[in-house]
Amino acid sequence: MKTLTTLTAVAALLTGISFAQAQGTMGSPSSSSMQKSQTVGNSPFCINTSASGGLNCKYASMAACEKDAKPQNLNCSPNPNKSTTGAK
Repeated sequence: MKTLTTLTAVAALLTGISFAQAQGTMGSPSSSSMQKSQTVGNSPFCINTSASGGLNCKYASMAACEKDAKPQNLNCSPNPNKSTTGAK
């Protein structure tokens, strides 16, 4: 019984370590999660290609963006790298 308890404790410890490694070094963010989200293209509208913030900015209009995004269940947004000054 003592051996079984010891083996169970070792298995639990090893499982805990592998979860910590999967999350990065002992719970700190991994280098891949700290990378800046990637924006491809320079057009006014973008498809949000991933939960981490990747953008594909090749659309001149919101309608064109939504046409491509809808079949993939993705969303469109204005290109965050394009700003307006409010001047006409």
